[in-house]
Amino acid sequence: MIRVVVGGATGKMGSIICQSILRQTDMHLVGGIVSAAGGNVGKVIASGIVTIGDDAIEKALEHADVYVDVTSAGAAKRNLPIVARSDVNAVVGTTGMSKETMDEFSSIVNQHKVSAVVTPNFSIGVNVFWKVCGTLAAALPSYDVEIVETHHSMKKDAPSGTAKRAAEIIAGTTGADKMIYGRQGLVGARGREIGIHSIRAGDVIGEHTVIFAGNKERLELTHRAHSRETFAEGCLAAIRWVSGKKDGSVHTMEEVLGLC
Repeated sequence: MIRVVVGGATGKMGSIICQSILRQTDMHLVGGIVSAAGGNVGKVIASGIVTIGDDAIEKALEHADVYVDVTSAGAAKRNLPIVARSDVNAVVGTTGMSKETMDEFSSIVNQHKVSAVVTPNFSIGVNVFWKVCGTLAAALPSYDVEIVETHHSMKKDAPSGTAKRAAEIIAGTTGADKMIYGRQGLVGARGREIGIHSIRAGDVIGEHTVIFAGNKERLELTHRAHSRETFAEGCLAAIRWVSGKKDGSVHTMEEVLGLC
């Protein structure tokens, strides 16, 4: 039985992950980390989750094999080093964290010989989307690239982690050396750049389109999430995959899904 603690248990994503874990026969939800401003705590308690404050994470981790973080960049920066030092493996889906935060976490994971999966998107489809982005970039190295992402009006960070990861993959293949986040005014001729555009509207779960445009044609690759359940399914796969590891490494969803 894999014992799991979820950070951000009352959030949009966290509550769905908690409900999904409760339905599994090989997992036991032993804790839900809830901030002082957490969401529907009553609903979470009714689901059988132990709710505690952010400052009591060490207590929850005493009984955990895997910690899932779907909180905020600030909370993750505080919690992830505690998790790694507690000999607990981690699955991290929080976006917006700085390179410095991730470098520190990776160092502590290595030092304490635990394992982690870190991804800006748990979706199986999105991970295939990223792989195809790399394939198209290699086949169309001279084409202009623009990325458009749409999410609900309450999403805190922009651009999305999924869009940034797509841009990183394409840049690594094409050598594009500049990211442009929207355009305004007299922008001049296009350089070796990738344009990234964010839309925040309504209740859109998530939509990403990468445009590869040549002088006589263009190719568009789009992923649309119809339900947050798709992210929960990927998270469950990551929990199972990382639960038995203790290799001192930070892994990707590509590894979990065998797409490498």
